[in-house]
Amino acid sequence: MFFENLWNAIRNFFIENWVQITVFAAVLVFGYIAIKIAVWVFERMFRRTKLNNNAAGSFLLSVIKVFLYVIYLIALLALLGVPVTSMIAVLSAFALAVSLALQGTFSNFASGIVIISTKPFGEGDFVDIGGQAGTVKSVTIFNTHLVTPDNKAITLPNSTVVNADIINYSAYPTRRLDLTVSAAYGSDIEKVKAVIGGVLQKHEEILKDPAPTVRLAEHGASSLDFAVRVWVAGADYWNVNFALKEELYDAFNENEISIPFNQLDVHVIKD
Repeated sequence: MFFENLWNAIRNFFIENWVQITVFAAVLVFGYIAIKIAVWVFERMFRRTKLNNNAAGSFLLSVIKVFLYVIYLIALLALLGVPVTSMIAVLSAFALAVSLALQGTFSNFASGIVIISTKPFGEGDFVDIGGQAGTVKSVTIFNTHLVTPDNKAITLPNSTVVNADIINYSAYPTRRLDLTVSAAYGSDIEKVKAVIGGVLQKHEEILKDPAPTVRLAEHGASSLDFAVRVWVAGADYWNVNFALKEELYDAFNENEISIPFNQLDVHVIKD
């Protein structure tokens, strides 16, 4: 008798609530499938960015999964008739508290997305970010890591990177090298230009197009200042820079062109 009554109660329950049960079963199955598809889509998206095989990418994917499953659970509880309004209010208050506590972290997270999307630089580029110069080692979702020429590690929050002036020295394959070469007043201008040009012609690293430029730029306080501008491959920039300074000094000495230094004339007035 007991089992018969139990069976009748269960049968009546299903007959009276078959619509709600069907909807619940559909949400249970298709919701789970939808979450799996959404996670798969995000994984595919991450594979096309620097988040692929990255700790930050795994963390972000975990956050997305938790968010989707929380929504999934709330939807199922609502279908069962469980009041979820208070639950949503508690979760909202918790989320607000967490967001306020991690405001800086979320700012770095959003800035990391901006950097990855806009790509102002890439790994291996030599950059200057707000006065911090170095080679980009990696860009994570929260920080950008640089290595300075003297092998120091610099970690910059992504929010700082986004708001800073960024100079990417590796954006293009060639760079212009600008030097200021000084000669004493009274020097033959054409001779100085010819001597400088002779030094430039010896360098195979200096590009012919655009052609090198040597011009008298300024009448300085103690010297005639010549602007020397040459184009080189980015990888040759510093080698050519140092070599030209040494060779121009030797060439000036060989051709008896005086290299000036600051001078001060003192006039003594006698009463």
